[in-house]
Amino acid sequence: MIPCLTRESSTPSGPVLRRRPVARMLGAACVALALATGVAFAADLVPEAPVRVGTVIDGHVHPSLCVARNGDVLAVYNQQGGGGKELLLSRSNDGGRTWSAAKPIPGIDRCSIYPGSLTTLSTGRIVLQWSCYHKEGEKLWRQPHYCTSDDDGRTWSEVREIPLPDLTNYSCLRHPLLELAPNRWVLPLYDRTIVFDPATSRIEPFGDGRRHGLVPIVKTREGAFLSGAPVANSGMPISTPVNLVRGLRSVDQGRTWHALHALPTFGVAGYDLTVLRSGWIVLTSIVYGVGQDGEWAYQLSVSRDDGRSWESDRAVTVYNPGRRIAGRGWPRTVQLDNETLGTLFYDLDANQVGGPGVFFVRTPIRALDGPAAP
Repeated sequence: MIPCLTRESSTPSGPVLRRRPVARMLGAACVALALATGVAFAADLVPEAPVRVGTVIDGHVHPSLCVARNGDVLAVYNQQGGGGKELLLSRSNDGGRTWSAAKPIPGIDRCSIYPGSLTTLSTGRIVLQWSCYHKEGEKLWRQPHYCTSDDDGRTWSEVREIPLPDLTNYSCLRHPLLELAPNRWVLPLYDRTIVFDPATSRIEPFGDGRRHGLVPIVKTREGAFLSGAPVANSGMPISTPVNLVRGLRSVDQGRTWHALHALPTFGVAGYDLTVLRSGWIVLTSIVYGVGQDGEWAYQLSVSRDDGRSWESDRAVTVYNPGRRIAGRGWPRTVQLDNETLGTLFYDLDANQVGGPGVFFVRTPIRALDGPAAP
């Protein structure tokens, strides 16, 4: 194996920083070594360099990502979090290689915004979701909102509320909704997990009624449900791990769940699950420093058996700047075509070229077939 294609370790204790990021290691030395040894140069086994989608300021930028029916890639984010007054949309029509200048989405300017998620439904309709901050005296709460687009994100419907009872400061959503059927959407909000009917505004419990937290929930090709829930029945942050399950899997529509013991423990939006057309499931996760002192890298790992097991020892690093990543980048991954994945995240480091920004990385799906880390 060519040394420049060696993966970075993905140990729970933190990144092994003695290895440079894979995407930065494809220099002349690698090519020379490949020629000298007669080994094919495996450029299709490494992520491409990150591309800047847009420049931001700070705070809860929280980008969301989807692929439209026409193949365009859409990214929505705040320029400045902590109550931004608008949501910005950038578009790529070449698979994430280049991006349009960010423009505010009309009609979303009536509140302090906590960014949410993008979902492309089976019909091609796109759902954009976010929450509004509210305060009255000492009471704080967030009201979830959404709008839809039937023309690949060029125009949007009027804004609608998700009429939740007993709103809290945790009534917010950061991952794509799960479409069970037309007008049946699973919403994994931080303070509850529900099924919402946008036609009637009816709300009902999902599965056994447990709260999964602000985590991804997806349906696999075999029909199982996978949840990123870190603990058995709580979506709140973990201080002392109790009933630690590190992901759940259900084969009976969410009525019962079985622990995976494979996914991250941080239960607030910091990882992603993506079901590929092949049936593989990709986990986008964060590599933390020693003592959980912040994010140092983002990586992709795969399950090839419908979520039963995960190849964490073959994780592919898609971003490691060689320093702590400023802010919490909330990486999101989609399948762009039969050969390529795209991952969106943000990095608020003011000293990087161009300053704080939202970035996109293209990764060949074949990279997931590489050798295990030593």
